[in-house]
Amino acid sequence: MREKTPLSKIIAVVSAAIVFLFLFILLIIWTLRIYEDRRREDLQSEIDKVTAEGGEAALLALGGYEIDNIFYSDDGLILFEEGDKDWLYSADELQNISVYRQCAPSVVEIYSGNNLSGASGCGVIISSDGYIVTNTHVVNAGGSLSVKFHDGRVEDASLVGTDPVTDIAVIKVSSTRTLIPLAFRSADELVVGQKVIAIGSPYGYSWSQSVGTISALERTVTSSQGVSLSMLIQTDAQINPGNSGGPLLDGKGNMIGLITAIYSTSGSAQGVSFAIPVNTVIEVASEIIRLGHVDRGTLDILCVELNPMIVDYASLPVSEGILISQVIPAGEADGAGLRGGSRAVQYGNSVIYLGGDVITALDGTPVRGYSDYYAFMAASDSGDKVDVTVNRNGDDIVIKNVPLVEQTLENMRWVIR
Repeated sequence: MREKTPLSKIIAVVSAAIVFLFLFILLIIWTLRIYEDRRREDLQSEIDKVTAEGGEAALLALGGYEIDNIFYSDDGLILFEEGDKDWLYSADELQNISVYRQCAPSVVEIYSGNNLSGASGCGVIISSDGYIVTNTHVVNAGGSLSVKFHDGRVEDASLVGTDPVTDIAVIKVSSTRTLIPLAFRSADELVVGQKVIAIGSPYGYSWSQSVGTISALERTVTSSQGVSLSMLIQTDAQINPGNSGGPLLDGKGNMIGLITAIYSTSGSAQGVSFAIPVNTVIEVASEIIRLGHVDRGTLDILCVELNPMIVDYASLPVSEGILISQVIPAGEADGAGLRGGSRAVQYGNSVIYLGGDVITALDGTPVRGYSDYYAFMAASDSGDKVDVTVNRNGDDIVIKNVPLVEQTLENMRWVIR
């Protein structure tokens, strides 16, 4: 009689078989996943190659979608237009339409006195409690001010303050209606070539929109008052008289600048216009709202930015910096020991004096030209004392604790072009 297999052995054999089968299934799954991962990596590699060579449009074309236009945002690809479809608007047009509808109600026309036949310029609502930023030259006529809103209503406005040095002014309305301020985007994020949109009232044609690109950054321009405006955004968007004080916007409707000037030989737009970066606008407007004016310092000197012509003619040992042409007699810079030049030469329409100190740093911050000089002074107050590094006859020396005077329209005209 055969001896029966113990139940424990049967259980052990079955358990081993189950474990083996489980491990075998895991091995198959693991192998398939490795294969799938490799297949995905190969596919991703091909996708990356196609995208690198032809962009997203080439990738979509592989799937049978011919793309005419793609709109990119900060978050990536968000909207595209298929070429063989009969769309009413292109992606670019939809973007322009969206920005106008979103932002036009935040733009106002500004009138001086009781004359509503023609606006002196535009303004931008920057707070829901009635503050509006514009250009100083828009409100400089003085007298009463009134504001016309996008919906046609007109309200009186009061002047909060102006800053002629940056051409920024703030006015205020006491409106009981809801005011929608524009959103801001830091100008530090801007790049040449990106799309920009301007809204204003050129030649009295109210709430007109123009589209262009940023054609340059950090430009320095001399205003009609003889004041140098620095760090400006240059654009090829069509800007004409009446656009002053209006916003320069990015493709998402964020304000990136305040339109201030056009460069023209005929009085109309010629493809080169300028806007004050929104960073400066916010800083100056906040100071005006808080104090009614802006206090910033400067050196009481007549100066000129070095360029290759001056460097070569004067045989200077440095190629960048600010040449001190003259110091104001008995002024703060003079008393501290800064030296101007003594040899007069014709420089364009001006006379400059060679042989003076060349400013190369302020409190250790390099000064390569006007942009660095203005940027430093914008963050200073009159009465501050700074250490001025100069090159004097080939030697670098530091003049310590030079007092700054208040920046005014007059001493800003001391800058030589």
